[in-house]
Amino acid sequence: MPSWITETSLRAEHGLAHGSEVHLPAGARLTPSASQLLAERKIRIKYIGDDGRVFLPDESETGAKQKSSVHPLTSANKRPGNLCSVCHSQVEKKTELLTLLDGEKLVPKTHPRIALRGKLDTLISQTVWVQTQFALSFEKYPMLRHGLADLRSFMGNLLRSEVTGEAQDEISMGDLSDEIIHRISHNPLKYLGHDHIVPELKHGANVSLLNVLRAMAREAEVEACRTFQTDSFDLTRPDIVQGLNRLSSAIYVLMLMTLVVETTGSLPDFGGIS
Repeated sequence: MPSWITETSLRAEHGLAHGSEVHLPAGARLTPSASQLLAERKIRIKYIGDDGRVFLPDESETGAKQKSSVHPLTSANKRPGNLCSVCHSQVEKKTELLTLLDGEKLVPKTHPRIALRGKLDTLISQTVWVQTQFALSFEKYPMLRHGLADLRSFMGNLLRSEVTGEAQDEISMGDLSDEIIHRISHNPLKYLGHDHIVPELKHGANVSLLNVLRAMAREAEVEACRTFQTDSFDLTRPDIVQGLNRLSSAIYVLMLMTLVVETTGSLPDFGGIS
């Protein structure tokens, strides 16, 4: 029998930021309220089988097993091509120097977009590691659990957007929109009751771990600027550059939230921010 995913379990176990992604067991079914919640927030659903294969939901939402498995990042279900990006001919044998730029073209691994993907890959890996470090404290810091889940999902969306060419949606973290995250990060004293910080030992291990992620997000932003900047100082992918800029701001806000909770035991109400 399929297991049922309820709205309550979604809220308890997943970050549910607008435009994010949830992974559910293959064969699981969504209750009407759970399905409505994901649809309203435009959250992408992927089903994961016991063998690790990834499936997309079918149109009738009767489960994932009726779909063929897809690539976990791009959601593609066809074998990629081997076209040389320079001469556009088929490459008979792909050497270790070459890698796929998209679903068709091969480029050297020194390509600027591949370097950016390396930065994003490292950022994602470190974020997952930080999540494991906080695993025992998530009951004490629910906002940290859901905030990190939302940001990890956003990082995956950034990577997929860069690979596929799809437009990148604005960031959100819980109920905090791109604009509100930007506002809090520029005036934390007004919204969080604590001024800006330059992390140091007294702020503790949790803030320190998050600051590593913030610094890595800034490095990825610089790499994105280097990759997408034109000779006339325009950007070919302003959505990705802005997304990384706001990502570092969101991690900074999460650092401040963590410090406030550890200092005062609670967070202020954000309902009045407009």
